[in-house]
Amino acid sequence: MITVNSVSGGKTSSYMAIHNPADVNIFACVCIDYHKAAPKDPAILKYALEKLDGNFIASAERQKTLRVLMDLEQILGKEIVWVRGKSFDQVIDENSALPTWARRFCTTEMKMIPIFEYLFPRYGKTIHNIGFRGDEPERILKGGKQRTIERPISCDNFGMNHQKWAEFDWQIKQFPLKTTFHYQIRSWWIKNFPEVDFPWDSNCAGCHHKPNEVIKRNYEEDPEILEWFAMQEDKKLRLDKKNVTWHDDRITYWEIFKTEYWNLFSEVNDFTMCNSGGCTD
Repeated sequence: MITVNSVSGGKTSSYMAIHNPADVNIFACVCIDYHKAAPKDPAILKYALEKLDGNFIASAERQKTLRVLMDLEQILGKEIVWVRGKSFDQVIDENSALPTWARRFCTTEMKMIPIFEYLFPRYGKTIHNIGFRGDEPERILKGGKQRTIERPISCDNFGMNHQKWAEFDWQIKQFPLKTTFHYQIRSWWIKNFPEVDFPWDSNCAGCHHKPNEVIKRNYEEDPEILEWFAMQEDKKLRLDKKNVTWHDDRITYWEIFKTEYWNLFSEVNDFTMCNSGGCTD
């Protein structure tokens, strides 16, 4: 059974990939159909286009994240496989809703399904290294050991939506960093590869799990990407005729962008990056 490193482009998963060599390193890119948010660095844009066989316009991930993946591939001396599913635009349109705390279809559609569809036909069931750390025990406990996924396997010839589905037991999860802490990882990068410029906040720049303070700072650093998130709120408001926002507090992203209050913090570690599991990388 082969091993897989799930790489996000943050300090933790990159550290894991270096210290726990696997047969496959894989990155699922969350793509958006917004040309204005395309990477400004021609080298990053060229790299993303090559990795996704030209099927790339822009990403909801930080542009620094994509640069880190370029650097990490050189450090590893081994390919990082990129996969993608539907664009975030398509996923929102097909679900007729923005993702919520209760309906995290974005992760399933744009991370889990593309990874499964790449790995399972090639290798069957695989062992996955997941970068949950010792200071994230609740994520390890909730993560479990096995992951299954339901996918359509055939279609009947009569009527619509008559697909036959099956459940695949495809992933054994292990957590090689369960005794490693964030400060150790941060110190290791500073000592060994200070030139790698990690984003201060990884994964989707406008994720609804992130607090307002983080959204505001990400807007200041990657405004076009955050504009896309705000535009999705606008679109849902026009179509549904009701106040639909990424955050349950009903403040819109446009309001977050222009409110000075969210500038009142200075240190990255003042705030948890992601409210879904206490992740700080």
